[in-house]
Amino acid sequence: MKLSIISLDYIFPEEAGILCHFFEKGVEYIIIHKPQNIERDIIQLINEIPQKYHSRIIIHERFGLLKHFNLNGILLSKKNPKAPTLDKIFSKSVPCSRIDDIMKYQNFHHIFFGPVFESISKEIKPTFGETALREAKGKNIINEKVIAMGGISEETIPIAKSIGFENVAVLGSLWKNYPTDNNKQALLERFDKLIGLMKN
Repeated sequence: MKLSIISLDYIFPEEAGILCHFFEKGVEYIIIHKPQNIERDIIQLINEIPQKYHSRIIIHERFGLLKHFNLNGILLSKKNPKAPTLDKIFSKSVPCSRIDDIMKYQNFHHIFFGPVFESISKEIKPTFGETALREAKGKNIINEKVIAMGGISEETIPIAKSIGFENVAVLGSLWKNYPTDNNKQALLERFDKLIGLMKN
């Protein structure tokens, strides 16, 4: 199983170093989602991340950044549902919240699907149960393109793995109280536990 990370929605001190640490430890993708920052500040953040990791960065909505960096690709949204036309190859990802809609997006590189479990960072619950997920896996609707998100934690990762998800994306269970306590050690300890579950 592979671990991806969704960033906090604003830039914070030492972020580039922390994201580099995540990459060094084997994170598959980091989705940079920074609605609270202007594009210039996001460019500075990415400039602080070594180029060898840029191919594992997926940018959410700020598609203009593809002109500045050779990133993995983009994550579309309801606000920005169309990919830009550029003279370069990049991956296209899409969010999806319904099992019935997954097959519509098979032409995309990644399908960020959820919430699979009750969300930690938002008050959102899944509209389907574990049985429906296992049936979808049995029909190969849930395949290697589908990245599980929503409620992904130490407790739910083993369940996601048993269902057959090959990649999960974390947000709330990793960042938790970091915006208020700025406890870097606690953050890295949470990360170590999450990445360790990928190997079990």
